[in-house]
Amino acid sequence: MKHPVTHPPYDDIVVLKFGGTSVSSLKCWQVIADQLIRVQESGRLPVVVCSALGGVSDALWELADTHEPRRLRELLKHIRSKHLEFVSSLSLDPSILTATLSRLESLANERKSLHKRASPSLKACLLAQGEYLLTTIGYEFLKHSQPTISLVDAKLWMKTSTPLPDTTSYADEQYFLAATCDYQPAPQLRSACLDGRHHAYITQGFVGSDKRGTTVLFGRGGSDTSAACLAAGFRASSLEIWTDVPGIFTANPKEIPDSRLLQRLSYEEVQELASSGAKVLHPRCIEPVASYGIPLSIRWTEQPDLTISTQIGPFKQSEFRIKAITSKTGIYVFSMESIQMWQQTGFLAQVFALFKQFHLSCDTVSTSETNITVTVNSETQTLNEEILTPLRKQLGRICRLTIYEDCVTISLVGQGIRSILHRLAPMMKVFEDRRVFAVSQAANNLNLSFTVSRSDSSATVKELHDCLFSEATDPHLHTFGATWKQITHPPGSSTAPAKNDLFWWKNYVSQLQKIARSTESSLPAYVYHLPTIETQCRKLLDIKAIHQIHYAIKANHHPAIIQLLESLGIGFDCVSYGEIDHLKQHLRDFHPKKILFTPNFAPVSEYEQAFKDQILVTVDNLDLIRNHPKVFAHQKLILRMDLGTRQGHHEYVRTAGEQSKFGIPVDFWQDARDLIKRHNIHLVGLHAHQGSGIGTPDTWKKVATALIELAETAGGNDAGICMIDVGGGFGVADKCDESSVFCPEELATSLAEVKRSYPGYQILIEPGRFLVAEAGIILTEVHQTKTKNHRHYIGVDAGMHTLIRPALYGAYHHICHLNPKTSGDKIIADIVGPICESGDVLGRERIISPTSPKDLLVVCGAGAYGRVMSSNYNLRGFPAEHVLS
Repeated sequence: MKHPVTHPPYDDIVVLKFGGTSVSSLKCWQVIADQLIRVQESGRLPVVVCSALGGVSDALWELADTHEPRRLRELLKHIRSKHLEFVSSLSLDPSILTATLSRLESLANERKSLHKRASPSLKACLLAQGEYLLTTIGYEFLKHSQPTISLVDAKLWMKTSTPLPDTTSYADEQYFLAATCDYQPAPQLRSACLDGRHHAYITQGFVGSDKRGTTVLFGRGGSDTSAACLAAGFRASSLEIWTDVPGIFTANPKEIPDSRLLQRLSYEEVQELASSGAKVLHPRCIEPVASYGIPLSIRWTEQPDLTISTQIGPFKQSEFRIKAITSKTGIYVFSMESIQMWQQTGFLAQVFALFKQFHLSCDTVSTSETNITVTVNSETQTLNEEILTPLRKQLGRICRLTIYEDCVTISLVGQGIRSILHRLAPMMKVFEDRRVFAVSQAANNLNLSFTVSRSDSSATVKELHDCLFSEATDPHLHTFGATWKQITHPPGSSTAPAKNDLFWWKNYVSQLQKIARSTESSLPAYVYHLPTIETQCRKLLDIKAIHQIHYAIKANHHPAIIQLLESLGIGFDCVSYGEIDHLKQHLRDFHPKKILFTPNFAPVSEYEQAFKDQILVTVDNLDLIRNHPKVFAHQKLILRMDLGTRQGHHEYVRTAGEQSKFGIPVDFWQDARDLIKRHNIHLVGLHAHQGSGIGTPDTWKKVATALIELAETAGGNDAGICMIDVGGGFGVADKCDESSVFCPEELATSLAEVKRSYPGYQILIEPGRFLVAEAGIILTEVHQTKTKNHRHYIGVDAGMHTLIRPALYGAYHHICHLNPKTSGDKIIADIVGPICESGDVLGRERIISPTSPKDLLVVCGAGAYGRVMSSNYNLRGFPAEHVLS
């Protein structure tokens, strides 16, 4: 879609379109009134285009289709009462709707008199009434602040270029309900609007007329199209689409909170996104503004002063990459197979002639020597049994036809798809266990699509998004903005989950400032809050089904922390003998029976020392016993099994499956039993660990059940097997997203079920990060700031030598000002450290107040795998540690 701009826009008119959710309350109309004033103060004329109230168009569609009198009356009453209630909420006189409601009732009576389907012409008139009712209300409300505003019937402005219909009912429906709107520049229309008599206009979207003055509609989403065509006709300076999101995201933000705002898109890209299923804009609204180079922006009615949004224009896009994932529902897949099509000329033409006969447009097409598979979108065109039955019959005469209904087409949209296929290879694993009905790579090189069953679609989209956008960056064009979660739930907001407190430090600002400014201290520094750790511990200690908690000391071995845990009765899980010696040195009363030793590929000497100290050992490799039978003979052991199910927030923390070095495969269970028997080993328990950062409630119940079933095959309690260690990996609220956070109450319920079924087994757990992550922060000082093109960098003294988790496995940590100076405008910046590595980034594209050197920032949720994994790389030194109690 290339558009030479022969008529550049003028700088005197702005078209603002407000959709159903953006016109449905008093607050929305106050926003509209404010936007009119904003545009006028900039010296331009505002033209407002409105949709119907939310839900009204659906009710009118049903009213137009039903011929049941009682339902007709119910719908009419519902539409009437909805608008009268809305008028009342705006403190307007209900009589303003008398004429419009009378017109609706007259059309409804005309529909009632028919005992068959309403004609497309009557249906168009009925459906238009939603827009007429709404703009009547809006005009009366805006008159109070805009005395010279004018209400214009869209039929006078919006004209169709669709030819008069032929004799088929399909073409008739297309003509009246999905007409094509003219958008050629209209100088006379501009002159009439700019005559100085009116300083604002309001009109209907979706509605227009033909050359006879007959009402026609511009299809579902037609208000966007109306606004775009009007902007083109006026050659307006800009078009603003006001809706319930601030722009287009990398996926549907209501379904994937981690989706990122796309800040700049070309007309071509947004056309592809809209055509592929992005709901924010209708596909037909792009062509008019693109043809005349009119900038288009998407604005959020909920937060009208928000400065970030999606800007659409004639931008040059040089980087080849995926920009977003979209999905289209209501897809039918037609698979047409025939050996006769091989090398037969005209077979494709014959097939598509039948689709044309029924006025059906195909979305995607794939062919082979004996098969043609096409997808058809039933939500943008009429596709019902009245059409399917004869179409199926006629296609059946030339091929073997299979139709798959209720499918979804998932599209990866971006630049230069064919040039980046090698980068997309990892995401193909998402489709490993899912049926794909069709694959299509768009000829314009902007789209790669997969059609799957609707039941698979949501999970597929989420997994693809995690794979492609877990850390979306765009160093050249600054395309990717904040996530939906960051915009709607900024760090420290009251919407943060109550169960997890990442922001305890806000009550300790003065103490933290003293630590930072003390001459005896140095930055960066870790600070741990012991009360938060105790709170987390008690959530698990209250679970009666758990026999013993063993803290994974590798998460954080600070003496004050392990002493607190000891005082609460918590044991320890150690993975090296150095950790055991550390416990011996710092615990007041070292108890070997409260220690689990669970090394992996460690020297055999460490196992020998553990047995000598009477510490219970876990083995996850049968070769260890085969090669050193004398060391393990007659000893008590736990075996770590690999159940094959991988979970976790990153590949590096998924500790099961053949790609993981941990655990004994279940297939070797009989070999393990033979070794145990041969060397008189006392098998007292089984252990499994799936990964880290898990929020799925029944994970640990499944692990416990699977391990117990294995134990039962070896005699269970009668054979001395009494311990079932289900591991840890409990998810933590890194991003204030409760959906991915482990719930102790659900764990208690599920493990109680296991105990009721198998009372003879003791259940052990090994939490690490869950107990200490939220209790730790990093205090860091800003040293430098930098701007490169549109990208901002904030340089701090903490880096990957201080906290390696972001570089190692893309971990997310909130980063905030310790004591922000203002609550004004924010910037989007990368928070980077002083290490000479490109991966030295603590946080990418964060919304944060502008900073200056010497400002103090806080890196939240850093109590686990922080200081213990720090290094002296670049000889920058190790961070200090402080404790608050």
